Amino acid sequence: MPAGQATAVLGPERGGPFAPDPWPGLVEGLIAEGRLDEAESRLSALAGPQSARLRGLLLAARNAPAAAEESLVAVLDVVRGGVWPLEEGRALLDLGRLLRRTGRRRAAAERLHAARAIFGKLGAAPLAARCDQELEACGLEPPATVRLGLTPQELSTATLVAGGLTNRQIARELMISVKTVEYHISKIYTKLGIGSRVALAAKLGEVS
Repeated sequence: MPAGQATAVLGPERGGPFAPDPWPGLVEGLIAEGRLDEAESRLSALAGPQSARLRGLLLAARNAPAAAEESLVAVLDVVRGGVWPLEEGRALLDLGRLLRRTGRRRAAAERLHAARAIFGKLGAAPLAARCDQELEACGLEPPATVRLGLTPQELSTATLVAGGLTNRQIARELMISVKTVEYHISKIYTKLGIGSRVALAAKLGEVS
């Protein structure tokens, strides 16, 4: 996620509507860019499960997987059971990524499937798409790219289209131009022999 991009947060005290909070997204963006010292200094402004999850990401980026896993598991102990579903899904996704990168692919897949189910209920299509990408990387089943005959970029685009995102939103998420999104969608329709977003969603549902 690019630094400064807003991320949706569901507060446990409200248990209700999503509200924009740019700070966690900023910290996560800094970690992704390798600006770890800056991320750590900004992390001090956060508290609670979000802070612990981002601390886990920071530890993973600093090549301390055991400590990172401990931090992410601690987050799940707090938010499990629908208390804070978005943060639970994010923690499961981050833990799944960490487990896969440390060679525990089956354990990773379990967490990633759980995360994807949460994101599906919340309508968080970009995060669900990240789960799909991580699940494919686990290599425990034939990838959808093989089953559908799509390239990885086409599959990412197709997943976001099926999740209801507009072409402009997809371009922003994948950091490509709208024209490139349109090109990918045209190729996807041709390869799958379909002509609408509804048909594409149904097609992806068949292989999920």
